[in-house]
Amino acid sequence: MLGIVLCGGQSLRMGSDKGLLKHQNKLWAQIAVDKLASLNLPVKFSVNPLQQGAYAGYFENAHLIVDDALLDINGPLLGVLSAHLLNPEENLFLLACDMLLMEIRLLEKLMDRFKTADNFDAYIFSKDGQQEPLCGIYKAKGLRKIVQLLHANGLIKHSMKYVLSHLKVSEIIVEKQDYRCFENFNSQEEVNNVTSP
Repeated sequence: MLGIVLCGGQSLRMGSDKGLLKHQNKLWAQIAVDKLASLNLPVKFSVNPLQQGAYAGYFENAHLIVDDALLDINGPLLGVLSAHLLNPEENLFLLACDMLLMEIRLLEKLMDRFKTADNFDAYIFSKDGQQEPLCGIYKAKGLRKIVQLLHANGLIKHSMKYVLSHLKVSEIIVEKQDYRCFENFNSQEEVNNVTSP
């Protein structure tokens, strides 16, 4: 399994690259890496081509997965499928870089579900009836299905939630006290008000 920190968004509302912002003297991208690495996973960063140079200033180029220019899609799915095509046999454990408050115990809970419930394509959390696709485990076999759908022009939407509708998904219900772990931050003001768990 490979950990993938999703950093490739446009960060339009933030106004600057989220993954390279700092919280408590650590880059957001590094905070996410440390959490995934605590599960003993090798971790790589999903970035878009415009980010590659900036990220190479902080992380080894070998740890960067740049969006595949041949894929005619956008959004997080572009990063996910780019990572899959470069590592076709690996299951992917995704974590968005802007989930600053995500706790390692929840990632461990997801990993435990993956280990004990074998017959699914994806393992995610759902909060208030809404799926949380950007913190989840996606099996290689499930991602192969999505690539096939894409090539057959069967992927009408490119949202991660639409992708999940084509996979066999195991969902863990988020308890109320853990809702904050799934917040993602889109403005500097939100970050300034953040308190760590």
